[in-house]
Amino acid sequence: MVDDDRTAGPDGSQRPERRTRTPRERGSGLALFAEVLLVGALVLVGSLLVVTAPAAVAAGVAHLRRHVAGRPDGVGQVARDAGSALRNLWPVGLGLLAAAVLLELNLQLAASGLLPGAALVRAVSLVALLGLVVIALRAAAAWSWPDGVGRARPAVELARDGLRRTREDPTGSFLLAVAVGVCGLFVWMLVPLVIVVPGLLCLAVVGVEARRGGRPPTV
Repeated sequence: MVDDDRTAGPDGSQRPERRTRTPRERGSGLALFAEVLLVGALVLVGSLLVVTAPAAVAAGVAHLRRHVAGRPDGVGQVARDAGSALRNLWPVGLGLLAAAVLLELNLQLAASGLLPGAALVRAVSLVALLGLVVIALRAAAAWSWPDGVGRARPAVELARDGLRRTREDPTGSFLLAVAVGVCGLFVWMLVPLVIVVPGLLCLAVVGVEARRGGRPPTV
């Protein structure tokens, strides 16, 4: 198995470079499960202000990437990543919150029965919200390299890259949408699972990006 390291690209930016991983670095499934549980709790706490949710997810994704790559992945680094990602991703979180509020108003209006075609409005609103969540997740993934090393990028670039990845990788975007739906179902069935599902979502993002090939974004 191989992993990504970083090296300077032609334009002076840092680009991933492949290196061999040792069996010790690969870790066990149980260790990964424990990290997912830890990430779930940390991302949940980091998402309490809602606007900070994309930054918290970005930090969780970076943490799981480092764990899979066999790199140092302490809790302190997650906190530092969350702070760094927040400086880049807070506009994404704010936009997602505003869109969610608008779509919720549409859902309430549709539920009131005063709006013609209420069922269609409800369906379109839910699909639109789900699509925005997927774009935000992919924007959060774009904040770090495949080896879990974060990098500062403007919010506009991250949002554009999240939209591009969503459009260019429809299968991966569909898988993320399914993951969001399943996680929502878990919480609906058993509310305490809200502590776990953020970690599962971060793991889904890592898996989708790994399936995509971990290519660095083109901007």
